[in-house]
Amino acid sequence: MQSLRQDIVEITGQHLAMEQVVSVSRSGSKVTLSPDAIERMVRGRSILEEAIARGERIYGATTSVGPKTTASISQANTAEFSRRLLRTHNAGHGPLAAKDVTRATVLNLLNSLASGTTGARPVLAERLVDALNADRPIAMHLWGSMGQSDMSSMADVALAVFDDIDLEAGEALALLNSSAMSTAVAVLSFVDLHRLLQLSTLVGALSMEGYAANPSTVSEIALRSRPFDGLVRHGSAIRKYIEGSYILSAGGPRNLQDPLCFRSMALIHGAAEDSLAFSRQQIGRELNASQGNPVISLEHGSLAAVANFDMITLCMALDVMRLAFAPVFTSSTERLAKLVDTTWSGLAIGLIEEDGIGAPGFNGVALFHKSITSEARLLTAPLAGELASSSHSNGVMDRASLAALGGRRGLELAQLGTSIVAMELIVAAQAAELRGRTPLGNVTGQLFAFARQTIPFAAAGQRPPNVQPLLEQLQSNRDAVDCMIAASN
Repeated sequence: MQSLRQDIVEITGQHLAMEQVVSVSRSGSKVTLSPDAIERMVRGRSILEEAIARGERIYGATTSVGPKTTASISQANTAEFSRRLLRTHNAGHGPLAAKDVTRATVLNLLNSLASGTTGARPVLAERLVDALNADRPIAMHLWGSMGQSDMSSMADVALAVFDDIDLEAGEALALLNSSAMSTAVAVLSFVDLHRLLQLSTLVGALSMEGYAANPSTVSEIALRSRPFDGLVRHGSAIRKYIEGSYILSAGGPRNLQDPLCFRSMALIHGAAEDSLAFSRQQIGRELNASQGNPVISLEHGSLAAVANFDMITLCMALDVMRLAFAPVFTSSTERLAKLVDTTWSGLAIGLIEEDGIGAPGFNGVALFHKSITSEARLLTAPLAGELASSSHSNGVMDRASLAALGGRRGLELAQLGTSIVAMELIVAAQAAELRGRTPLGNVTGQLFAFARQTIPFAAAGQRPPNVQPLLEQLQSNRDAVDCMIAASN
């Protein structure tokens, strides 16, 4: 897929990229259909209509669906069958999707129709283009998908966009038999988690300075001894962030062997990077893969009954992505615990000098950090082994991938993770200033100054700062943070 202008994304049905999903869903980029996509849709519709004219039994086009597959649908009843099919699957309730998730879902559905493999007419794709470009609000529920097509959520979208037109044979199923919402949350959660991982490494580097940790674990010798791409990426990033730091000089590190939460940080974050590389590959492929049943082959001019609605590949990619963050977050918790504990850090108890009152200082922050890290760990549990039902639709739908849930948990994990990293930044900055060793690294020094814009040093008798202002600053000044992260390249 190519851009006609920077703010217009051309939909081909074959080349949708994750970055373009983010651009449309979060930056409001406009979309347009490529001429080739329109031709493919016309061709796909022609193949489907020719098969119908030959009297072929086609799931969802000439037959009903699920337990009523044996029931035939006459062409005179197609429009009414389509209306009922959408409405009977419109069972969604619970929380509504955020605007970016809804826009990403509509974009993914558009790209699927544009492939021509669903048999949907170009007019349906053009409706979706208009909805995106007009920034039309669509109420789409997040609950209801088992990961075998997001039927309930897609019914919300279809009824909002197409309720005033008659759908032709097979089109209602083409709209329902899509995992556009699962794929949308997969893309957005990946993007958020991948950026969070880079931020975690940057903050972890400042924690190293707050602890006066030994940087030998990110030396060239150390990184070359284990040839993993992620390790080299994050180890090199840490080295770049702390360039010029006191811990690189003689007498800088306090210990030969630091706790593993410091010593293994590059290994842990590197392993997460490698896991995310796999997830990115799978999610990227899913964006342009057929998710419908049946599927139309434009090359062979025929149809095939398939199980392309099974999102096991997507679910596995999301499982790997989320699971990678369990050690990232737990090691962050351990770094906080070590920094606030005078036995480990050599600093004041709770990182605040005693004023005779005996307040615990940052120990409460460490306990809260441990609490949300425990919650985050629960979100990393794999879902691919779950089975929702073995009896639905007369036993035909006898397994489920739960990909939609995996994506939603990814978004929630990114939100919790941002708080986890922000609290580590507060503690790392306090420890670094309390230790009083200078200079800080070229980039970690910038991060320290960035943090101090909203979180002041807690002197004797003062309470630790609240994390909320820092969270807001991380969100409102994303460009500044991204520039610091980019310094590692």
